[in-house]
Amino acid sequence: MEQRQAERRRGEERRPQPAQWLIQYGLNRNNIDAVHTGECWAAARSGRCRPATRQQALNALRHVPACVHCRPDTALGILE
Repeated sequence: MEQRQAERRRGEERRPQPAQWLIQYGLNRNNIDAVHTGECWAAARSGRCRPATRQQALNALRHVPACVHCRPDTALGILE
């Protein structure tokens, strides 16, 4: 029992940090559809998101809309 708990703790410590930004791709996996924050529930449901750096998210927001649920544009400090 103690060994399982220790293994579980080690696994949680080694788990990579979730992505801060996500880019959602279209059905053909080439076109970008939207940008999300890493915690966005809508991104999790789409299944078509990939992790992105801050700069990639900023660049993508120049061409595609921000998610209306998580508002990554606000989190990134972009004001229109």
